[in-house]
Amino acid sequence: MDRSTTVTDTPLKNRSLAALLAATWPGLGHLYQGRYRKGLLYLICIFGLYAVGFALGDGANVYWSWTNPLRDPEHFRLYYLGQFWVGLPAWPAVLQATLVHFGHQPLFNGFMAAPLLDPSMDENVRRVMEGVVRRAFSLHQKYGGLKEIGDIYTTIAGLLNVLAIYDAFEGPAHRDETTADEPDHESSGTKAEGATA
Repeated sequence: MDRSTTVTDTPLKNRSLAALLAATWPGLGHLYQGRYRKGLLYLICIFGLYAVGFALGDGANVYWSWTNPLRDPEHFRLYYLGQFWVGLPAWPAVLQATLVHFGHQPLFNGFMAAPLLDPSMDENVRRVMEGVVRRAFSLHQKYGGLKEIGDIYTTIAGLLNVLAIYDAFEGPAHRDETTADEPDHESSGTKAEGATA
């Protein structure tokens, strides 16, 4: 079967580009393919879930740090492995972590930077990061468990978008209509001959 279409003749266009667009923003790949209803559904549900989780954490629960989980499991950000797949809304965290990792000051006053301090940090970097840590600590005191719920929502949103990326690449799921709906003429013919004999 031609993998650029399905049995329902859904045009998938450039499937790799569609998957890339879906990975960049939930629903964008399906909108590119002209699958508007599914694209809008993913956009509203996945991005909406991420936005709610992000708001519950007041924007401080999506971050990444270049930490070796074997050497420092306490500061390894496991949630971000799921959050990353939401796409562009979560990717600034990688930029901020990379800047801090190489000793540069994070952008936008540390927005989406990991609340971690390192004695080796430059004074300017340390000043910004101290503000990030204070903010994260105050949020935990202010919202308590809501921040953890936000962590879970944003992570689930990222994992759901993995399914959307796969769907943009592979196309709609369907059953094999040839084997399910059409009678097997060859075998039925054989049975009829047997009955006649």
